[in-house]
Amino acid sequence: MYSLQSLPLISSSSVHRPAPAKQPRLAEPRDKYPHIHTLSDSLTAVRVLSSCAANRDLRLGSCIHTNILKSGLHTNVFVANSLMDMYAKCGRIEDAAKLFDHMPDKTVVSWTSMMSGHCQRGAFDEVISIFWRMLETLQPNEYTLAVILQACAQKRDLKLVQLIHCHIIKTGFVMDAFLQNSLIDGYTKSGTLVAAEKLMKRLICRDVVSWTSVISGCVLNGMVEKALLFFFEMQEDGVSPNTVTILSILQACSLINEWQVFQWVHGLVMKAEWRENVFVMNSLVEMYSINGYFKEGFQIFCNFCFEGDGQYLSTETIATLLQGCSHSKCLKLGEQIHGYQIKHGFFPCTIVENSLIYMYAENERDDAAFQLFRKMSCRDIVSWNTMISSLVKGSSSYQALMLLSEVHSNGGSDMIYPDFVTILASIQACSSLASLQLGQVIHGYITRAGLICDIFVQNSLVDMYGKCGRLHLAEKVSEEMPVRDLGSWNSLIAAYGINGNGISALNVFKQLKNTGAHRPNAITFTNILSACAHAGLVAEGFEIFKSMKREYSLEPRIEHFACMVDLLGRAGRLEEAEAFIQKMPFEPGPEVWGALLGGCGLFGNLDIAERVAKKLYILEPKSRAWRVALSNVYASVNKWEDAAKVRAEMRRSEELQKEGGWSSVEVRGQEFRFMVGDTMHPEARMVYAVLKGINEHIRDACRIV
Repeated sequence: MYSLQSLPLISSSSVHRPAPAKQPRLAEPRDKYPHIHTLSDSLTAVRVLSSCAANRDLRLGSCIHTNILKSGLHTNVFVANSLMDMYAKCGRIEDAAKLFDHMPDKTVVSWTSMMSGHCQRGAFDEVISIFWRMLETLQPNEYTLAVILQACAQKRDLKLVQLIHCHIIKTGFVMDAFLQNSLIDGYTKSGTLVAAEKLMKRLICRDVVSWTSVISGCVLNGMVEKALLFFFEMQEDGVSPNTVTILSILQACSLINEWQVFQWVHGLVMKAEWRENVFVMNSLVEMYSINGYFKEGFQIFCNFCFEGDGQYLSTETIATLLQGCSHSKCLKLGEQIHGYQIKHGFFPCTIVENSLIYMYAENERDDAAFQLFRKMSCRDIVSWNTMISSLVKGSSSYQALMLLSEVHSNGGSDMIYPDFVTILASIQACSSLASLQLGQVIHGYITRAGLICDIFVQNSLVDMYGKCGRLHLAEKVSEEMPVRDLGSWNSLIAAYGINGNGISALNVFKQLKNTGAHRPNAITFTNILSACAHAGLVAEGFEIFKSMKREYSLEPRIEHFACMVDLLGRAGRLEEAEAFIQKMPFEPGPEVWGALLGGCGLFGNLDIAERVAKKLYILEPKSRAWRVALSNVYASVNKWEDAAKVRAEMRRSEELQKEGGWSSVEVRGQEFRFMVGDTMHPEARMVYAVLKGINEHIRDACRIV
């Protein structure tokens, strides 16, 4: 296992910190820019505006615009084009469009600048619209055609790429190398690799842009093996790859997901100068981490950040590493990465903080996750969803619903609203608590917010109403679904099953088979077998179990065998259940033996219970669950001394000490928790008086019967 503690830390004063986001520079005093006073000719104005555009200096550019208006230079078409270019490059495309619309005379440069501005902000439809308007008055030049081809490539509009290609041939630009590369890029990104290959073969001089265009296009369309073949041809052609080429190859290798390919491209990167390139190293770490090779990715991170020139990986890559710590349950490494980030000033950073919350939660450190969440200066909806989902998973559903109320209040001061993930986690919390009132409140919100049409939300509502014991509401949601997937059928079967309505569960299962729209999966059979167990439908359960392999070619898994043992155990057929376990095709796990032990508890079969306990002691020596069940079996047959021994063993061992069991009941939307003999509730006397009355009524009813 790798450790950050074993690596030398570079002094924070000697490293290059991550570059801060560029901020618009404030205009300097005018005496520092004497040319602002002397904008007497268009050449000076154009030169100064070009400088503002290159530096993204909107403040200074606006001041110069004012002086241009005063000097009357705004009527000059060259000055107007420069102004428009400055606003577009500074992200003020609306101001650039106003200038463009008011220009009395528009040149090719005017149209091209406007198209380029929209292309930079991803408004490709607007680029195409401006191009068609331009053709009504002017013919485009090679730069205009390059911009429109870029828009077509991003839209993957093959027909439009072909139209532009025809126009390029007619207008005599077909030999322009830049346009040829743009055409190759357009065809590959549109998925027409054959046309791109033809263009490549016709090129007299294929440069790095040509090869990179076709390689990146192949990767974009999932033709990763073809991308590698082009890369090898590129090397045979004597063309050296650039950063974009290597990034595309790394993405292709990541999609191939083969260890030998990973090692090949890793060696390629380390032999060349790419090992010092931040972008390439980011992609290399992500390639390993995303595909399950977390340790290799972490080693590259250590070598690059600690043994190199003190460079940093991107926040997205750090987040990927933290996800690897989550999935690998490497809490110690995650904590070390957290410390590294604190030392080197990565915070505040929402992406990294979200990944840290997830890492701590997955490693069962909900306290650290919640503390980090509360300290975040800026939370997005992912932050809230991660924390809420973690609390639900950690059996803290009530706290999760409290956070939901904060999100509903616009996320505190962050102006954030619940999305599908928030809603799904909240419904799951209500299911865990069997909180009908809160579930109905959330159902109402879902309906008002227009989220009810989502099939995953509808399936979760069926599950929630089933666990709350409101089958008529679960049926209503299911009946109102315009489309059902397999999850819809599974949710309804499970709802009937946990409420002991095995006949209805069987009817739904038959409807699923009769429709033929969906093929039952392993979850379907787990739900229907569990429903049979709760309803005592032994014969039906065995028939369904046999049909798994006979009709659907599904090999029963351990959870299906556990359901069958539970089915026999609840029916009192304990010897048959034990024999069934002995015939299993693989070694039974704790869930199978636990199901049999539960049946022994129901019918007081001490002999089988003790044999099962010996098996569980080997499989789960530190488990409390089976010891509690065994103690209950002893108590059910009046073996009080043996029951006390089991309990005493649990008390002596810190690992086996059992947290006090509690139950909960919801009254008017408020949850009340209580333990055996609990007197903490302020109305405890009244509660026990009512309970005593209920017991007396039950005894009277039994006497009458």
